[in-house]
Amino acid sequence: MDTTSSEIIMYGAAWCPDVAMARAYFDRHDVGYTYRDIDEEPDARAALLALRGEDWVIPTLVLPDGTVLDNPSIRDLAKRLGRPKRKR
Repeated sequence: MDTTSSEIIMYGAAWCPDVAMARAYFDRHDVGYTYRDIDEEPDARAALLALRGEDWVIPTLVLPDGTVLDNPSIRDLAKRLGRPKRKR
């Protein structure tokens, strides 16, 4: 895993409402991220399994410092990123 990236890596799937919510938050707040769809990209699923094993959840986020967050709430994301929960 590349922990030197300056962007967040998000592992997710189109059918997951929590992934959609996290992506919408990032898009609203201009947070740079790379989205890896585990249903569309076999390499993404393999990377998620290598990262979290069989007990994975989505979204799983890898922050630029290497910290891994499993299905964080928007409140947790906002706090971690130092951004507001809602764009005003």
